[in-house]
Amino acid sequence: MNVFLEKPNKILPKILIGIFVFVFFIGTLNLFQNQFKNFFYSITQPFQKILLRAGDNSSNFLGAFLKINNLAGENEEIKKRNQELLEEIITLQQVKVENQALKEVVSGGLEKEFKLILTEAIGIDNKQDFILINRGSDDGILEDMPVINSQKVLFGKVFKVYKNFSKVMLVSSKNSVLDVKIQKDDTISPIIYGAVRGEGNLSAILDLVSLEREIKNNDILITSSLEGTFPKGLLIGKITEPNQNDLKPFQTAKIELFFNLKQSDKLFIISDYKIE
Repeated sequence: MNVFLEKPNKILPKILIGIFVFVFFIGTLNLFQNQFKNFFYSITQPFQKILLRAGDNSSNFLGAFLKINNLAGENEEIKKRNQELLEEIITLQQVKVENQALKEVVSGGLEKEFKLILTEAIGIDNKQDFILINRGSDDGILEDMPVINSQKVLFGKVFKVYKNFSKVMLVSSKNSVLDVKIQKDDTISPIIYGAVRGEGNLSAILDLVSLEREIKNNDILITSSLEGTFPKGLLIGKITEPNQNDLKPFQTAKIELFFNLKQSDKLFIISDYKIE
């Protein structure tokens, strides 16, 4: 019985001491609240700066990310619009070039002589002296149709026709032979005929000219239409070096062809020429 009375007597002072310490601690916190806060902030300041900067950076990163997304969208829209404008400019330029080419044809009277189909060279085969044009069977193109420019310079004839493009054999091809007439400055000289034979590498020679005829430098060569493939009067080239040898039955000459592949953007196919 005495044992149970002694235990409360021992516990009660401990409880009282604990209450006193708690009250003292609370009072001390209230009394030195600012000091404790200051101490706590001083210790945790580096960590708070890191967290603050991380928060700012996250905020800035998020803002920048959203801004970048907006700019990317705007740039994509601007890029798309620029492409559309570029396509419009290219189309207008092509129309302008085509109109200029047609204007030259009209001014030269070609549209009165022939029915023409506008085309352009899109590829070159220098090894075989062929060019590729962007017109084919869908455009009414047939083999052997002559191909010229707006100045009536003969480039060659259609060799192979596909659906949307055709292969043109140039007059410089080794497989090309056409009858020509030597155009003289005067009208009293007798007509001189010959043949232009392709030698490849965009070059050709004049052959089969009678030894009795006089030819000289700068004489102009035009189509004679004797072979029936080309209409008469198309420009071929000019003589640069006559070569007469009494031991040969005909005289020959080196020539300079008039066609220029660097200026072959706009060409014309004669679609209505028929052998007379």
